[in-house]
Parts: sequence; structure tokens; C-alpha cells
Amino acid sequence: MKTFFLFCSLFLITITNAQTNLVKNGGFESDLINWRGEENASISPYDKKTGKNSAMINQFVGNEWKALDQTFSVPKKTFALEVSVWIKSNAIETQKEEYKNGAVIVEFTNSADKQITSERIGQAVGSTNWTQFKKTIKIPAEAKNVRIMLALAQTNGTVFFDDVKAIALSEEEYLKQNPTTVTSEN
Repeated sequence: MKTFFLFCSLFLITITNAQTNLVKNGGFESDLINWRGEENASISPYDKKTGKNSAMINQFVGNEWKALDQTFSVPKKTFALEVSVWIKSNAIETQKEEYKNGAVIVEFTNSADKQITSERIGQAVGSTNWTQFKKTIKIPAEAKNVRIMLALAQTNGTVFFDDVKAIALSEEEYLKQNPTTVTSEN
């Protein structure tokens, strides 16, 4: 009986400490549900990192900004976000401007939905295999919302996205992942 209670306690602790993905349908298993900009993308059941689908954005002629995005509120007591995504590219043309590529961008906005700051999480040009990009970002003090954009930014080619995740981190969790180095002077 003690073993049973010990097992149940460990199971509940594990569930309680499990980190929740703030991105809904980040694996595109439910098509493009929860994503805005579905006219710019499609689902690919053939080229995916995991699961049954990935999101695909392509452009063969032109230089439009084509993107999917999703917005969510910053959870209370969140100090930072750990954002990760898998990207694969196929024949994305290199442009003079560095920002013109397949990209994942995280934007923080205030309560009036005005941009505070944005961070590029990952980008791809040319043809690449599935590559994971991961970045931990401190939440600006006045940030109320987070917007994750998956884009083919003003260039031609095809970009695939899969397993998009954003995990809220407390200050303690952030400091464990990013310890500060203290040096002493002698």
C-alpha cells in the first residue's frame, strides 16, 4: 500500500511540474486551427518532423510577406519564455536584405496591442534539413501578450514549420537554465 501511495505521489508531482506549451496546435495535427493567416499556408502531411502534419508556406513569384501567427496572453508570474520550433527549407532565395528568409519571430505587445520588442528565433535560406531553433527570452515588464509568427519573408521558396512550442519559465527556472557567472577580484 505504501508503494502505491508513493507511486501516486510521484505521478502527481510529475503532472504538476509538467511544463505546458502555450502554443495551441503547434504540431499542426489539427490542420491550421488556432493560427491566423491560413490563406498564406497549407498543411503538409508528406514533409513533417513529427506527428502527421507540418505547416508549409511557399511562394514562387513575388516578394510578399506570407505568414501564420498566433497570439496568447503572458501567464502570471512568467519571467521568460523558452521558444522552440523545427524549420525545413526548400530553395529559399537569398536576398540582399538579411531579414528576407523563412523565419520564426516572437513579438511582445502591451495591453494596447502595441509592439514592445521582437526577437527572431530562427531563420532559413536555401535548402536545409529539419533544424531545431530554440531561444529563451526574458519577458519585458510591460508585456501582456505574445505573438509568434511563422513567415516566408519577402522571398521565393518553401518553408516548413513543425513542433512550435512556447514554455513559460519562472525567474527561478530561468536562472537555473541561464546561470550568471560571478567573478571575484583578488
